Amino acid sequence: MSKIPAVVLIVTGGTIDSLGKDRLDLAWYLEHGQRLQAGQLLEHIPEVGALAHVREVPFRRLSSHALVDADWLDLARTVQGLFDRNEADGVVITHGTNTLEETAYFLNLVVRSERPVVLVGAMRPANAMSADGALNLFNAVKVAADSASAGRGCLVVMNDTILGARDVTKNSTNRVQAFESRDLGPLGYADSDGRVVYYHRHERLHTDQAGFDISSLQALPRVDVVLSYIGADGSMIEAAAKAGARGIVSAGTGAGRPTPAEDAAFDKCLREYGTILCQCSRIASGRVARSAELRQRGFVAGDNLPPWKARILLALALTRTANADEIQQLFDVC
Repeated sequence: MSKIPAVVLIVTGGTIDSLGKDRLDLAWYLEHGQRLQAGQLLEHIPEVGALAHVREVPFRRLSSHALVDADWLDLARTVQGLFDRNEADGVVITHGTNTLEETAYFLNLVVRSERPVVLVGAMRPANAMSADGALNLFNAVKVAADSASAGRGCLVVMNDTILGARDVTKNSTNRVQAFESRDLGPLGYADSDGRVVYYHRHERLHTDQAGFDISSLQALPRVDVVLSYIGADGSMIEAAAKAGARGIVSAGTGAGRPTPAEDAAFDKCLREYGTILCQCSRIASGRVARSAELRQRGFVAGDNLPPWKARILLALALTRTANADEIQQLFDVC
């Protein structure tokens, strides 16, 4: 008889454990301010006992838009400690959907284990009519307990779909099918017949392969994101540099085009502050390539990462080096 996997559940908050004022409170439930108590998420889905030995490990519960870098570092160290002490074959983290993709990508780069880490959330509160959280959590445990999930990096399970942390993004504010990997599609499915089915793997480096070491970090280097639009000047760019940003991500128009005034401010920040600049796009799909001009100016190109994920990789890269060419090598493989 095969050993039943041990899966640890870490509850960080979000819609999945929120309670609305009634079953049709699908929009303002966060203002209601009520949550399930510790342990109640698992009580609602006793069926997980057939998948794994599941136990809940305490962690602070916050709305995902309230997280700061220190929360990420603590969460990553909690997960790493579970694996280092051999206390879990997989970890499931419940999370608010607003920033779930950012936390997933951070963990994808810093947790040094091949064991699965699965993030899961919900688009409807726990007491809503047709709440999606219970089945999402059941599927997340199923994915974390499946041996085929090992070595695939951090995963996101929503709406029966298994998505890779690097490429997943939230595409809708309210719909249960909110999460997609727009350019590359899902990795697989937690399907209705009870099987976990995978169809492809990531090529980009993650977890052990990425090799980022956060064990001694007290904070991440400050990296800010600046959005380009018609008439944008350099005020926000200079303010970020003066506030201590070691890196700035430009969310440019099209294939990565700031305004002329922003370009002048970026060059000034690089010259006067040594700020590392990363060019991304505000567009939902496609790459930003490192042209000869970007290379000459000392810019890093963000590939197809959205600006908020490029911020994460740039911050981690800055813990290793401030050389733009070396940072570009990390963006090319992570």
